Amino acid sequence: MREERVNLTNVEVSQLYDSTRQYLENLKFDIIHEDNIDNYWSLKAHKGGKINTITGSIRDVEIMISGSENNYDLILRTGAWGRDIFVPAALAAVVTGWIGAAAVAGAEVYRAYTFEKNFWRWLNTTVNALGKGNASISEPVLVGASEKK
Repeated sequence: MREERVNLTNVEVSQLYDSTRQYLENLKFDIIHEDNIDNYWSLKAHKGGKINTITGSIRDVEIMISGSENNYDLILRTGAWGRDIFVPAALAAVVTGWIGAAAVAGAEVYRAYTFEKNFWRWLNTTVNALGKGNASISEPVLVGASEKK
């Protein structure tokens, strides 16, 4: 599971949460869990099925926002990138050999990277729109094992 964090200031978090939910639904994710408790919002979404398993396009996303006043952290966790690359890579290996498996695995890693890149781009645009020029967002930082609690 990959985990990245940004800091948000001067943004209406409930509007950002609603926009994030809509963004994932537009990408055909199923919202599987939501939580909202005193300055903490959590959203888990999944995109998958039998066809997605074969094509390697299963995706799990979790977004958590926490903080207070006008200072919040947003954490993006993306899972099922690596483990679900195995099935389509194995099928490619059977059909075309290991060179095909490497190509499929590379393509899936690129798709994961593209999803995350597009999410951060979308988030920057959305935060700026919601904050009407007063909001700010830090650069995404990969959360290492030493930072996880």
